[in-house]
Amino acid sequence: MKYSVAQQSNQGGRDYNEDSTAVYERDGCILLIVADGLGGHAGGDLASQTFVDALGDTFKRATNEQLENAGQFLTLSINYAHHMIHRRAVSQGFNVDSPKTTCVTCLIKEGVAHWAHSGDSRLYLIRKRHIIEQTVDHVARKHGKESNSPINRCVGGLESPRPDVSAPHKMEDGDCFVLATDGAWASFGADDLRDYIDPQHPSLGLENLLQTLENRNKAPSDNLSMVVFFWGVEQQETPEFNDFREEDTIQLLSTHPYRDEEQEPDSFDMAELDTAILEIEGFISDLDEKI
Repeated sequence: MKYSVAQQSNQGGRDYNEDSTAVYERDGCILLIVADGLGGHAGGDLASQTFVDALGDTFKRATNEQLENAGQFLTLSINYAHHMIHRRAVSQGFNVDSPKTTCVTCLIKEGVAHWAHSGDSRLYLIRKRHIIEQTVDHVARKHGKESNSPINRCVGGLESPRPDVSAPHKMEDGDCFVLATDGAWASFGADDLRDYIDPQHPSLGLENLLQTLENRNKAPSDNLSMVVFFWGVEQQETPEFNDFREEDTIQLLSTHPYRDEEQEPDSFDMAELDTAILEIEGFISDLDEKI
């Protein structure tokens, strides 16, 4: 399995950075993650980091059989992260409806990719310098406007994330995934990869690329974060990611059928949340005692 990967997060013109990124690898699988904490709500940085932590935990503990069903794994993991954001928000004194994050994540297993997103963090699939796949932002457009439209899906808060999950995609050598927050994709084009990124040394030009994108943005620029991944390319430097190889497993949360967007969200039930989280924590505790 040959690939190269790099990740970078810049503060931009904001007072602090509410984005989080991660790349995880185990047993021939790679998980790419970008999360963008909502700046208009308290705890955006908590939400994005909790999202990354939760997905890393489920990826670490999932069985190979769970990873085979990639679409379900991504859906359940995102919903698990949703619950964990609630849990951390309450433990740190935030209102449960406040810490929120958008997200985009991609799982590559045996040369087949699936991706999922909630909100306006984006994934691009670039082949031969052309964007052949792109996620569709979850935004409420008003009067045909293409910009400054509020998002209508996210992770955290009172409504469920309702992520969109892609069909399986068979990778070809040279295929590139770009996962980006809105601060990074606002002025990004496929030609920027050719101008700034060497597939064999992707981290060397990524800082310069994000600085260029920041300069193109209207000041003050939002936080800018990006993960760049090339398939079938031999990386000539050590990738920076956490390597999970434990054989522990976790029973992922089951989900309810998604509601129509027109329906009102159910009221938040802290008792139900506590029960779900305690079941997972109890499972992990029992497993640790056996080990």
